Amino acid sequence: MSKKKKYGQAMKWYRFERWLYVHHLSIFSKFVFRLMQLFLGCTIPPSVEIAKNVTIPHFHGIVIHHECKIGEGTFIYQNVTLGGRNGKPGPTIGNNCLIGAGAVILGNVRIGNNCNVGANAVVITDVPDDCTVVGVPAKIVKRKNDL
Repeated sequence: MSKKKKYGQAMKWYRFERWLYVHHLSIFSKFVFRLMQLFLGCTIPPSVEIAKNVTIPHFHGIVIHHECKIGEGTFIYQNVTLGGRNGKPGPTIGNNCLIGAGAVILGNVRIGNNCNVGANAVVITDVPDDCTVVGVPAKIVKRKNDL
């Protein structure tokens, strides 16, 4: 018997909001957006491109820029900010990433596939595939090839 995966309450609201947005029901998608802000305490605009299997287990305090792209299988924990910087668009997150609680990713940066961003890290530069970054500003502490 297969167990159904839980993606979090915020993802259910986002998927509904995104469906309204894609079907040109923008007034209703804006209403759902405001409800998400009010009841869930997170800001995920309908224009954000979030792939399948993205999990937001603790949705409180999440802020995502309206031009972000998030890849498949990504985990996003509470109080994460994915935002623009100096008028530049938001970040692009690769597949199978983990973004720790309180992490801040600013500007038009790319987080590679299979990356881990540590809790409270501040990322302002690109991160290559298969890396772990921590600190303020974030520095690479582990690569897949390093054992």
